[in-house]
Amino acid sequence: MWSSYQEMYMNIDNEKMLINKRLEMVRFANESGIKKASKFYSCSKNTIKKWCRRYAVYGIRGLKDKSRKPNHSPKRIPQKDIDLIEEVTKNAKEKKKHITVKNVRKKTGIKEYSDVTFNRYINKTVGKKRNKKHNQGIGGDVSWKKKLLPWQLIQIDIKYLTDIDNLKPYFGNERNNFKGIRCKYQITARDVCTGTPIVAYCEEKSATYTKMFLEEVLHPFLKQFKGLNLKEITIQTDNGSENTNRLIKTTGKEPEKSLFTVFVEDKFKKHKINLSGSPTYDSDVETFHWSIERDCLAWDDIVDDETLIKYTTEYMNGYLHTQIKTRGYSPIDKIKETYDIDNIIYPMPQILNI
Repeated sequence: MWSSYQEMYMNIDNEKMLINKRLEMVRFANESGIKKASKFYSCSKNTIKKWCRRYAVYGIRGLKDKSRKPNHSPKRIPQKDIDLIEEVTKNAKEKKKHITVKNVRKKTGIKEYSDVTFNRYINKTVGKKRNKKHNQGIGGDVSWKKKLLPWQLIQIDIKYLTDIDNLKPYFGNERNNFKGIRCKYQITARDVCTGTPIVAYCEEKSATYTKMFLEEVLHPFLKQFKGLNLKEITIQTDNGSENTNRLIKTTGKEPEKSLFTVFVEDKFKKHKINLSGSPTYDSDVETFHWSIERDCLAWDDIVDDETLIKYTTEYMNGYLHTQIKTRGYSPIDKIKETYDIDNIIYPMPQILNI
């Protein structure tokens, strides 16, 4: 079933089976030696020695994994903070909100203690078991991104708010005149170099709105940077009809360019369209979509367009000035450093109206 002891240890949940395997390793080592045992079970000699030593001192009990819990914890989290973390987590679970350490910290106001400590009590409350050990995967080569200049490549995509469970009860209904969330879509532009996102909301997924986003939000924002040549900017999107007419069926003729493409080619360098069936091409903007959903849209109490703009504005203000761990800088700091500009007029979340 398993090719080595290490593979078995990484994937098994049955403690009894694991102890039996260690006992088998100890007996094999006693009969044939440490070196042969390590080779036979594809593990280090130190691993074999450890289980032989523990078995000799403690017997079968010594083959169990020892608890990593310290005997004395002088900085242990107070019970009142534990109760607060568990209360917030329980309430969030009942409302089917997305629970993360960052969100629970924000709600409780507790800034002390490590993320690991927070997670321990969050997982206990939601009944989540510890993740199995697994080897970290290796992604594709992204070294080319480090060679990009700010605003050289901008990814634009649409996010469906209707897919977020805690928002579904609040979408407006024309027939019963229910005033909830009218905006069902988020248009997002994200600069691949700096990680800077710009968002706006609309009621309809169409080229009319995406072109309006370019014309009224993105283009005016980029014009303020004097050292930036807009004709060197590439706009990248997927094949959605709100971006391109490329997939529209015609009778042997070349389809007309969409409003979005026409505007891009007039004001910027070019419109780069992803290959069909290649969602990872827009990974930067999709990563931001996951972040804003997890820490804002699926967490804060958004019930109408007003609260949608209120909470997303708060989120964006924090995001722009917070260091992105994978990059080592915040979006605003990177922009200021590149263009030697202090007063940036940044477009906060807004609702596009035709």
